[in-house]
Amino acid sequence: MDVQAIIAQVSAALADAPEKLRELISDPKGTIEGITGLELGEGDLSQIIDGVKNGIADGSLDLGGLDLGGIAGNLGGLLENSPLGGIADSLGGLFGKK
Repeated sequence: MDVQAIIAQVSAALADAPEKLRELISDPKGTIEGITGLELGEGDLSQIIDGVKNGIADGSLDLGGLDLGGIAGNLGGLLENSPLGGIADSLGGLFGKK
């Protein structure tokens, strides 16, 4: 399984339908498996989530008109113990929120 190819596929799906970010936040494994059609192990899932988070954090993942600042503000502690825990900080940092 080529993790980089999966990251690219998930990133492309998010760029095409930014609202899928909410699905990714609520059910990362199910959303990624739905996008790719693959069954993922925990190690693969972690690498893919990290790759997607990095794409959001560095701005290489264009999510169009999605209000990332609003999402970051609303996430608060919700993601604290989830695999996407750092995504709120990444989103907030992109929009000047810490």
